[in-house]
Amino acid sequence: MPMDEKERFLAVLRRSPVDRPPCICPMQTGTLELMAASGAFWPEAHADPRVMARLASAAHEHGGLESVRVPFEASVDASAFGALTSDQKLRRRPMILSERVPRREDFEGMDVPEPRRQGRAPVVLEAIRSLRSRAPNLPVICGIVSPHMLGFQLIGDQTALMDMYHDPIFLKAVMLKAKAFAVAYAEAAYEAGADVIAMVDSFASGDFLTASEYQEFALPYQAKVCKEAGKLGIPLVLHICGDTTDILHLMAQSGANGISIDHEVPILRAKALAKGTAVLGNISPTTLLLKGGTEEVADYVDLCIREGVDAVSPGCGLALQTPTRNLQAMAQATKRAIAPRG
Repeated sequence: MPMDEKERFLAVLRRSPVDRPPCICPMQTGTLELMAASGAFWPEAHADPRVMARLASAAHEHGGLESVRVPFEASVDASAFGALTSDQKLRRRPMILSERVPRREDFEGMDVPEPRRQGRAPVVLEAIRSLRSRAPNLPVICGIVSPHMLGFQLIGDQTALMDMYHDPIFLKAVMLKAKAFAVAYAEAAYEAGADVIAMVDSFASGDFLTASEYQEFALPYQAKVCKEAGKLGIPLVLHICGDTTDILHLMAQSGANGISIDHEVPILRAKALAKGTAVLGNISPTTLLLKGGTEEVADYVDLCIREGVDAVSPGCGLALQTPTRNLQAMAQATKRAIAPRG
């Protein structure tokens, strides 16, 4: 009996047999063509839950992806802490303008925010409820920021990099508070109807951290979120941008159900290093989905499946100018793979 999209992706994350790999996207899915097709545009899709849900649905309804994902940006978590974010525009996602913890004394009295009430997190939670009701058989993915990345956002990335050497105790205290928020946000998203949490870290790749720095400053807090989410029965996918080949074995130790890999990471290598953890990826969002032709996309999907990828997905968030035809080509090529997988 054929599996539906939700059953298939959850089975992949449980490491159960499936009829074929799913085609999903754990990262942002907003594109200009999908905005035009759905009538749901940025910046409204960042602030209005109904518009957010409509644009998220477009990735499935028009692009053929077998998941829906919110939000479309990575400053929601910091906004709950009161970080100042930029004005939102059609072609630019909200960005953090100033860190929330410019002085050490500001941190002492800072409470862990309530995601159901503070910042833009309530908008995301309401969009999840809308998606759950309109797409009961699709996996709904909620993106959150890892404690490591959120700590960097709250302090400022350059200051945080310096603190790893000059004040690691303070940096770790900030990340511990960020971990508490990540767990609360994941729980709230799950209660709202999310099926999977995608924990994203743009500051943990080899471009920022050595393997030993990752093991000390990022992995312990990612693992805490995975452990707490696991206790609640929430499947979690971990995505770290860039080349993560040197830390894949450590990422697998986080307890995440799935690891999302960038196009720089070979699938065969990822499968060897992330034993027991589902591997998602690794279609390039730039050279293939943005600039490539549909046949190139389909050929690379076939290669990914031959090499044993557990779920076909872009290696990072979609570029705004991504043509819908390439998303459709990715999805159609995946759906042609019918060999059972376990």
